Formats: sequence, structure tokens, C-alpha cells
Amino acid sequence: MAQAYNPDCPSLMILPSFRQDRRGGKSVKPRIQVLEIRHRDRPDGEPIAWLLVEREETYVRDPEDNSVSEASIRISYQRIAAKHSRFGSSGKGEFQGGYSKRFNAVSLTSSSTSSEGVVCLGLAGLEGQRIGTYLMNEIVEWAKQWPEYSVNSIQHVAKHVYGFYEQFGLEFDHADTYRQEGQSRPVQAGQLKTVDTWKQNISEHTMLDHLADVLHAKEFASYELEARNRACDSLKEELLRAKEHPFWWVIKNVYSTYIGPVLLALLVTVVWLQIKK
Repeated sequence: MAQAYNPDCPSLMILPSFRQDRRGGKSVKPRIQVLEIRHRDRPDGEPIAWLLVEREETYVRDPEDNSVSEASIRISYQRIAAKHSRFGSSGKGEFQGGYSKRFNAVSLTSSSTSSEGVVCLGLAGLEGQRIGTYLMNEIVEWAKQWPEYSVNSIQHVAKHVYGFYEQFGLEFDHADTYRQEGQSRPVQAGQLKTVDTWKQNISEHTMLDHLADVLHAKEFASYELEARNRACDSLKEELLRAKEHPFWWVIKNVYSTYIGPVLLALLVTVVWLQIKK
């Protein structure tokens, strides 16, 4: 027998990709979100970019005890730009993480613990805006589900900024005095640190809220444009009257600007004097 639609049930009112679920007693972010990016040095200023972020998690269970034997996470991102923006469709990529019960390991750079991954943020002009910190923090938070498992070693190369991985609790043995290259030391997932510095200039929005804000801004712009058009039409009519009857137009404006207010002031003064008598 089919179940009747219940308008009071939240799970039936939100599309699955936009719904915030729970796992293990903790809330899980919606699969699709929108990130509002502001400049790290001007967090109170206008947004400098918008990103569409999609979260994909997979879990494979052991048929014998129903425990998770393998899992992976992929955080894909793409820059949201205007149709004819100079950014076009550029600015997209993904961060990945993996877990394997067989290898007793988790990876912060690949969906498979048996292969090395690459962390690269392809967002021209947005370097240093904590976007990479936000994305890696999502991977680290996910990996901490298996606190006793070893984290696959990460190779620190010159193109990575020193301190990026270190903020998550990783330590490196560097091969040079400038700390540009090195290999991460062994650590368990439970020893990793999650960070929230990204909150200083990055805000998360649900897709529905973001679309509602866009529609509201469009409606407001339409109302404002309509009001300005009416003001322009009124001004055109006034100029036309001034052109057709310049003498009477001048008299009317002089009266309304100077004589009218003076007469009104005199009338108020006379009335006030009469009341005082």
C-alpha cells in the first residue's frame, strides 16, 4: 500500500542532494553546497568568488560482520561565474580520501590507500584564500572516523606552501633547509586535527538558500529598475512641459521653490501669533 504524502515530514520536502543527514549520531553536510569566498584580508568586504561543492562518499561492507571494509570520499568543486565572465568554466578540481580495513590505513590524498594521490587547487587568482584548507579539512574530518588507522605518508613538494599540511597535525622530515620538500611522519587518523580558520572568510550555503538569494536579488533589481524608469519618464514629461511653456514653467518652479515656502512660513507665523494673543 502506498504511503500518503505528509507535508509535515522534512525528509519529503528537501531534495536528497540538498538534505542534511545524520551518521553515527553526527550531522553530515548536504551533498551539494555553495561556498561564499571573501578576501582573507577583507572578510567584511564583498564576495570575491563563489564555489559549487559536491561531496561523494562510498562505503563497502564486509559480508561477514557488516563492518566497513573500504570507503572513499571525493570533494569536487567548480567556480560559479557569470555567463560571459573572464573566468569562464575554469576553476575546478577535487580532493580525495580513502580508507582500507585490509591495509589498516587511511589516505588524505587518494580514494585508494594503495596509491599516491595529488593535492592541487586549480583556482587562478584565489591562492591563499583558505579554500584548500576548507577542502582538506573535509577530508581530515572524514578520515577521523577510523582513529586507530595509520595515515598514508604524504610527500611535501616545493609547490605546496609550508604550514598547509602541518595545521592538520602532520609533521614532516624535510630534505632541505627551506622546508620545501619532505615526507610526513607516521601518524594515526585520531591524531589529526580539524581546523576552522577557513570560517574567517568562507561561508557555507545550501543550494536552495543560495538560489533564493539570487532570485531575491534579481527581483529587487527589477523593482529598482522599474522605479528608475518611472522617474526618468516623469523627468522627460517635465522637460517637455518646460520646452513647450518655458515662461509658465519658470513661474511654477520659482513659486514652488521660493514663494510657496515663504508664504507657508508667514501663514504659520500669523497663526502662531494669533494663538499667543
